Amino acid sequence: MSFDLFLHRFEAGEPAQADRSGILALLRKHCQDTEDPFGFYRVRFPDDSGVAFSAEGLASGKAFTGCAFHMRGFSFTPSVISFVFEVAVAGDMVIFNAQGKDTPDNPLAILTRSCQSSQFPSDCASNPVLCSSASDLARLLGIGFGEWSDFRDLVIGKPTSAPRQAR
Repeated sequence: MSFDLFLHRFEAGEPAQADRSGILALLRKHCQDTEDPFGFYRVRFPDDSGVAFSAEGLASGKAFTGCAFHMRGFSFTPSVISFVFEVAVAGDMVIFNAQGKDTPDNPLAILTRSCQSSQFPSDCASNPVLCSSASDLARLLGIGFGEWSDFRDLVIGKPTSAPRQAR
């Protein structure tokens, strides 16, 4: 079970090529492995957190219009969130929060540049929100991650420490 974020680049409402070189440069700071047969990389950070990064075609000549982050366990750390934000900015990509509710406080679509609003497909989400930093991204994902972690704990039979405050 994972908390998933999907990143996609758009032009005129259609999928478009993302900047591979910028994303590869960021990836190589934290991961020297090549992609596995399914397009995954295991990215590790100095704080011992990590994330599964799915980016099929990133290191090849195949089309590359998006990627995904699959956060398992307790990998929702500042290092991971900073990496997600940096990859999104480098690739000029929109972040899709699979757990989002498409509201301004818990968005489904998170823009990383204001100009993306004119390229964004109108039928994807009704409330895309502009995000300006990794800390802003963490705030925008806060509700979704809290609900997901409570659900995960329930599924695996782990007692929750305290009831979560509703916003």
